[in-house]
Amino acid sequence: MEKAKKIKIYVGLFYLILIGLFLYIFFSKFSLEEITSYDFIKNNRDYFFELKQSNLFILSIIFIFFVIIWILAAGFVSPLAIFAGFIFGKWLGTIFLVIGMAIGATCVYIF
Repeated sequence: MEKAKKIKIYVGLFYLILIGLFLYIFFSKFSLEEITSYDFIKNNRDYFFELKQSNLFILSIIFIFFVIIWILAAGFVSPLAIFAGFIFGKWLGTIFLVIGMAIGATCVYIF
């Protein structure tokens, strides 16, 4: 029983460090005003479109992996659903999101 508690503590600390690191890197590059404005999305739309056109397979694999990690860590999918539709379009985004959510939910159940 003691070993299970240590594992839970290590997983929790890893999760907090990972989230903290992500937030630090994200907010060091962008401010909250930039993220919430429509101009930010409009300006980066062309960048994401070119990225999708040149590396669709790699981008989809990275996105599915990120969805799995997100589901393991957070458990909700609302921001990812919007992002998937924005980047991949309605149908392809739905397919990639459902694949990642199914694998992530299976991992949560097993864990």
